[in-house]
Amino acid sequence: MRLRAAAAGLVPFLLVALYWQHASSSAAGSDRALVRQQARDVALDWGPPTLSSKRIIDGSPNYLPVPNAEGPAPDDMAWRKEVSSDPSVPCPAGRRPYHTILTAQGSLYQQWQTKIFYYHFRKQQAAGGRCTEMTGFTRLLAGKPDELMPTIPTVAVPEAGHNVTRGFPVINRPWSMLLFIDMKEFRERIIERYDPKSGGIAQKWLPDTKVADMPPVGPSPILIHVDLLRAVTPLWYELSWKLKRDPEANAAYGWMLEMWGYSIAAARLESLPFARLKIKHFVWQRIQIEPSAAWHQTLSERDGDWAPAVDPFIYHYTFGVEYLLDGSPVVGGKGTWSLDKRNYFGAAPPPDLKAPPECAQEAGRVWWGMFNEAIGNLTKEGQWYGRTGQSTRSRTSDESTELEAAMGALGKELVDGGQWLIGNEKAPLQFFRRGKLWTKWGGGTWRVTGGTKVHVARQRDKHAMKLWVPMRHVSMEYTGWRDSGGCKL
Repeated sequence: MRLRAAAAGLVPFLLVALYWQHASSSAAGSDRALVRQQARDVALDWGPPTLSSKRIIDGSPNYLPVPNAEGPAPDDMAWRKEVSSDPSVPCPAGRRPYHTILTAQGSLYQQWQTKIFYYHFRKQQAAGGRCTEMTGFTRLLAGKPDELMPTIPTVAVPEAGHNVTRGFPVINRPWSMLLFIDMKEFRERIIERYDPKSGGIAQKWLPDTKVADMPPVGPSPILIHVDLLRAVTPLWYELSWKLKRDPEANAAYGWMLEMWGYSIAAARLESLPFARLKIKHFVWQRIQIEPSAAWHQTLSERDGDWAPAVDPFIYHYTFGVEYLLDGSPVVGGKGTWSLDKRNYFGAAPPPDLKAPPECAQEAGRVWWGMFNEAIGNLTKEGQWYGRTGQSTRSRTSDESTELEAAMGALGKELVDGGQWLIGNEKAPLQFFRRGKLWTKWGGGTWRVTGGTKVHVARQRDKHAMKLWVPMRHVSMEYTGWRDSGGCKL
């Protein structure tokens, strides 16, 4: 799997902004000299992004950077085959080094996430070899210099005051970038030499732009040239500031307000006839995946007919992943097994987070593994915390295990042994955990009421149909269990 890094989600938000560059003061070894041998942006030689036949899950267009981007040998990665094992040989043409800027504040909540993020950045940077494109890294800190600065490349800028944020600290993202782009540290670290309802509310700020034409992005993450970053940042900050003071926009956008500020700024910059530079965003589903307990749980294979989420580059953990101990996902609440960054506002996660339930789906297991790996190694290096929070499992039993015990041997056989066939019609009958059942006539409920008796009620009937079923007298044909990845439903 090609998952590149763990990127944090909503508030306080850690922005992952990737900026194409030619050199970086943070690049390892002789990288600065090597990348300067590239005279121009090779992407200028390609055509525009290719519109994929698959769409983003929200229905937005899905663009591929090159037509075969999701194939085994993408054209824009062909240069990797020419990398020499001789360190004195320059990196081949076609390479596009970039600098990662991570916006952050100095709270413990953001510090521990930054440590995990930077661990995985360094790991993937090393895996890319001497010609990696992941060269520079800067943590852009809104606040006072802190204890992370000796181990993580950091530039600190003054934090925005309450008169700017009005209690919305995410405005520090455009605020800190606005200050950073005019600092000498920006010029020294990032050297760029290339050639030059929500939608309805947004229309108030872009009256000549259709909702469908709004760029479907916030800066989370973006890949952008430095000149375009300089152009959009002042407007991004200005609009975020104004949106926060607009009651309608503030109520509608909530913690996503600053992201809408960026989208509106980008759309406005594109529409201004006198603007020297224009911004046009193209969204590629594969750049990142954003799972929750309810969706996007598959990372290594297609997830339905929408745009493929195969081998995403970034795991964007905005949402928590919640499970009962039997592997049933919990939506809209806390699971007995819970991995959610919001669980660790006051203390960082501990080492050796307990594993997800056996039947938990792939995304939660990958996220748990990436956290455990980073925390374990940072602990060995003496860079983790002495006081930590709770683990991922809060107790040893829950309603799912209690339900399993209450089902007894008969209930367990009904669930594990189905799908069943009823009578001469050979009509399917499927028993599910938590007392749910399915038939070709509709759904229903069931419960074991005695040693060999089951009460069944079909929801479609005006009067619930009660069937007392002595199993020894009823003919039911076993057709093999229904399973999901080896886990019984």
